[in-house]
Amino acid sequence: MILKKIEYSEFGGQPNVWMFREVALEKVNLLVGKNATGKTRTINVISGLANMLAGLQPQLLNSGNYAVEFSDSKDIYQYFLKIEQNKVLFEKLLLNGNVKVERNADGTGELFAEAIGNGQMIKFKISENQLIVFSKKDTIQHPYLENLFEWANGVRLYAFGTPLGKDSGFAINDINQLQVNPRDTNGVAALFVKGVKDFGEGFRDDIINLMSKIGYNLKTIDVAPNPNLGTIPTGLPLQMIYIVEKGRTATIFQPEMSQGMFRALSLLIQIRYNIQTKSSTTILVDDIGEGLDFDRSSRIIKVIVDAAEHSDIQFIMSTNDRFIMNSIPFKYWQVIQRDGGVCTIYNYGNAKTIFDEFEFTGLSNFSFLSTDFISQELESKTAVAK
Repeated sequence: MILKKIEYSEFGGQPNVWMFREVALEKVNLLVGKNATGKTRTINVISGLANMLAGLQPQLLNSGNYAVEFSDSKDIYQYFLKIEQNKVLFEKLLLNGNVKVERNADGTGELFAEAIGNGQMIKFKISENQLIVFSKKDTIQHPYLENLFEWANGVRLYAFGTPLGKDSGFAINDINQLQVNPRDTNGVAALFVKGVKDFGEGFRDDIINLMSKIGYNLKTIDVAPNPNLGTIPTGLPLQMIYIVEKGRTATIFQPEMSQGMFRALSLLIQIRYNIQTKSSTTILVDDIGEGLDFDRSSRIIKVIVDAAEHSDIQFIMSTNDRFIMNSIPFKYWQVIQRDGGVCTIYNYGNAKTIFDEFEFTGLSNFSFLSTDFISQELESKTAVAK
């Protein structure tokens, strides 16, 4: 199941109102826009919704109004949620246009039970600060809720501008007791070991191959006690990822790698693990390419797009990196423009003519954003219409 459409607002009617109008998403999406237009905020809205639906966020938002559409190979799910002052005011779910859940501000409502008779609506009452999707999920009575939960539980957020586990490792006596949490973006060393353990040397080879595609030529990648760090308070050595580059014999542990190199390595390990385990539904990457040079930022986006097109995972990424914008076709773009607290998102679906007209200029993709081509075209069309 993938996220097809989302509309969001918060603090409606107040000075701090913020919203983005309905955006239609594809399998691969690149959110672009000038600084402070709402790219990271949009990524966080999607991640926050997933955390609430999966029961991973203990407290609901102070304010949030969602209209969301999901789809799988055969069904359309429409989900509506309104939250104010950490309480649910309204929650509704439709499956192929049929109401499956409707819930009121006092926690009362009705939901469809498939295993009772030939299926019927039953009444319920839950806490005002709980969501029906997580509270009532049941594979027998309410399998449609389970499907939404599985989407939410499979969402992963990677902030490319952060260390992504560069200074983190693990310390255990028995590698067979290693526990991993795919949501822990800092636990990449343990995740790499688990990937090799579960999928064999092919997992390591895949990472080496992907790194070479973005310009890092490695002879090996492995995990070992970092001799530069000594032991942690338990007396155990801290295990970390190390690499050996082609043409060299020196081992380079995580802390000694360049920030850009390790971010790329960490992200590729985590994406590859999610693909191999089929544990992710949607991968969110904020500030993709941050800290990479021109050549490598251009290459990494192509590697990720290729991974998306050969997996069932939906990718939603954000950037203001000109090299990445110049490397990825307009069909993947979601251009954010903000007017006060209102964001409008343009893409090849709702602004095809404007994108096509720009391609005739022969300018680079980045110029589409830097020249504010959309605004100019919209103003021109409005003037002609008058």
